[in-house]
Amino acid sequence: MHPESIQPGGGRLSSVSSFVIVQGLAAAGVIVGMLAATSITAATDGGKYGALWTGAFLVLLFVPKAAAIRFVPGWSARFGARRTFGATLMGAIVLWSVAGIVVIAGGPGTLVLCAIAPFVGIMNAAFVIEAPLLARTFLSKHSMAGANARVSVARGIACALGSLGAGLLINVAGAGWALICRALLSFPLLLLIRDCTSSPVLAASAQVESPTPEETVRPAGAASPALRRPVLLAIMLTVTTAPLIAMIVPIAQSLRQAPLVTGASIMMAAISAGALLAPFFVSRFERRQHRGGDPISAALVVTGLAVLALGIVSLVVTRRAELVAWVVVGLVFGGSESASHSTLLGEVVASTKDGDPRQAIAKLKFSMNAAAPAGFVAWAILLDATSGAVAVLTAAGMLLATTAVLGRRRFARACEPGLGHP
Repeated sequence: MHPESIQPGGGRLSSVSSFVIVQGLAAAGVIVGMLAATSITAATDGGKYGALWTGAFLVLLFVPKAAAIRFVPGWSARFGARRTFGATLMGAIVLWSVAGIVVIAGGPGTLVLCAIAPFVGIMNAAFVIEAPLLARTFLSKHSMAGANARVSVARGIACALGSLGAGLLINVAGAGWALICRALLSFPLLLLIRDCTSSPVLAASAQVESPTPEETVRPAGAASPALRRPVLLAIMLTVTTAPLIAMIVPIAQSLRQAPLVTGASIMMAAISAGALLAPFFVSRFERRQHRGGDPISAALVVTGLAVLALGIVSLVVTRRAELVAWVVVGLVFGGSESASHSTLLGEVVASTKDGDPRQAIAKLKFSMNAAAPAGFVAWAILLDATSGAVAVLTAAGMLLATTAVLGRRRFARACEPGLGHP
């Protein structure tokens, strides 16, 4: 059977503008769902152990997600990219809808979310592989990094509006309705996928054979020396910054923002809106590469400095002034963090030798999602034992220090065959 793939063409939902819109709506849904879910977990036991419960929920979500990512290229090769993407997206929609209904009916929200988290993680695995390829197909005139940076603009606008809307919805109607909203916002993307036909770009990558057992058990990113450095840096970026976004509610709780959900939604909106700056940052990082520099190191240093600034303002100012400072610095952090992901994605795809972008993306995303739980646990402990400011400053120090070591060209040369020493 000839594998299916995804391409713009042949339908009213297949234009570039429609693609950008539905990607934005889906991203807004992710933000709405994350704010709703973490507001429920952060309120567990009266908020006393909210950060730990939030960390537990995120670990249950990301561990199965990382495990499933390793199999997505094989699923896409066997069943077709469109069918795999559509089926897993539909599964996620059903799970979030069920969770919302149970919460509205008065069920134990934290237990419900922890129960569906592993299955939602598995469903989301296909999205993190296929979405960048879909963006590259629709914006074929741009590089992989450039295409995803431009899609990030629409996502940033949608996520900013979604964050503010989620805060209002949770305060007025409750978190259960926000979970329902999260599911509904993914429907347009599902319709777009169903409307797609075949793609010259994705057809080649969709026709790869399923991974052999040896490839399946080998750690992603370990096979190619060219991938080691960007993958290691991506892991550190994830450990230090993913919790800053995913755990924004317990962070706001630690910083004593009141009302809690409103403060967290404003902070999240600022970070999301920062994605508007992603194309600017990516162009600067790529220009550095053309001059013989290292775009990944530049991206992570800018992101690390932005995180450092967030920690400093949390120590210097409080209450409303702190929230205003977070909004201003959060814009820079959101732009640089989004650009860092796009830059890493472009570098990893360019470094692959087998010509299969899906396998390269899977190696990167597996490593990042496998590392994320360590970040969630560390942040949860720091938030519970110290404060939000300490957690942010610790993350900034780790990211900058790691970039200073792994970002050096000598490390990249040491990864080349025959040059490094065990």
